[in-house]
Amino acid sequence: MNPHFRDWGSLGAAIAMGLAASTGHPMGIVAATGMPFVCLMPGTRQAAFQSTFAYYVGSLWPMIPGLGRYIGESATLLIPLTLWIFTAILLSVPWTIAWTSVHLHSLWRAPLALLATIVPPLGIIGLASPLTAAGYLFPGTAWTGLAAAAFLPGILISTRALSSRWRRLIHWIAVGFCIGLAIGGRVLLSGDAAPTPGWIALNTHFGDVSQPFRDYVAAQFVQQEAATTSARVIIFPESVVPRWSEATEAFWYQSLDGCRARGQILAIGAGLPAETGTGKDDRGKLSELRSYNFSAALKALNNIDTPSFSAVSKPSGEPIDNTLLIMGAESATFYQRVPVPIGMWQPFSRISVPLRLGAPGVLTIDRERAAVLICYEQLLTFPILASMLQHPTVLIGISNSFWVDGTTIPRYQANAVRGWAKLFRLPYFLAVNS
Repeated sequence: MNPHFRDWGSLGAAIAMGLAASTGHPMGIVAATGMPFVCLMPGTRQAAFQSTFAYYVGSLWPMIPGLGRYIGESATLLIPLTLWIFTAILLSVPWTIAWTSVHLHSLWRAPLALLATIVPPLGIIGLASPLTAAGYLFPGTAWTGLAAAAFLPGILISTRALSSRWRRLIHWIAVGFCIGLAIGGRVLLSGDAAPTPGWIALNTHFGDVSQPFRDYVAAQFVQQEAATTSARVIIFPESVVPRWSEATEAFWYQSLDGCRARGQILAIGAGLPAETGTGKDDRGKLSELRSYNFSAALKALNNIDTPSFSAVSKPSGEPIDNTLLIMGAESATFYQRVPVPIGMWQPFSRISVPLRLGAPGVLTIDRERAAVLICYEQLLTFPILASMLQHPTVLIGISNSFWVDGTTIPRYQANAVRGWAKLFRLPYFLAVNS
């Protein structure tokens, strides 16, 4: 094939794959598995960069409206545009370096480029990974299916250095193995894993819970659902409690006491003041609890149209951990490992949500080992693979999607979690606040 036409063909295919992935539809996610092939096929390193950059620009464009809403109306459109382009450039670098004119070297260069976009530091922004489709291609095959998705493009590219006879033979073997793996996963492990008995995940529609009075409505909903459902484990979305403190715990005391009496476990997305190294003693915590103006808060709730809300004390800027709190019959805390860069994790900022790459990826709930993905982590590959190394028995995803409603990001998140659950054949639960 004419090298010029091949380069243009790779560029067009990369754009198409990126746009398909951006839809968040399972078929679009599956189409993205060909990205390594079309991005390493061009005849020059420059053309390889152009194709890779085109893929990421096409797949990450929903960042623009999403970040625009997240940052706020006061921010200029230039900020999300800059982050979009900068992310696409950074993720393109490993593939550009991996390109080689010695096709046989693609056998190891392609998987290494893929690995570089998965593990930190680039893994922190490792969006639209081709590996996300492994569960849809090879359900139930776990690490074997993941390896097949990772190595197949490099194998196919490397055969260009061989004679046509050997090339066809290796193509038949590699493709035949993948087809057998896909069929075997569907025949031997038909369908998704059965849901864990007694577990439920609830979606909510509170919007921005941090707004005045919405946190009170959300708390009422959570407590009412806990009191009226017979489920043993109830999973609620990310940040339905914006800030959990001693005052919050006092407000929840009666409901949590009822959960303990019923043997019920609540898994609630909540913001938790981060450890800063200057922890308060018990006297300081008690003083904070007593200083909270409950009477003003109740008065404001009864007179929403009055300015009485100004009397309610609000916490000053402080580092907040994004967590899944386990309360009721059991007690535990799961910390988000990778918050949204810039939006939540802000290096060198005093109020940044901490980045916890080494934090545990699994916690025990009701004798089950639960792998938890909190919001942004559902778009990445590193958090889920780190959790899978810890042998979970169930997968939980919680998110707060009100700021990206109307984009394809929530659908991509949901289908990504479903795909990982299919790959490792785990029951999964999604709780989303929109």
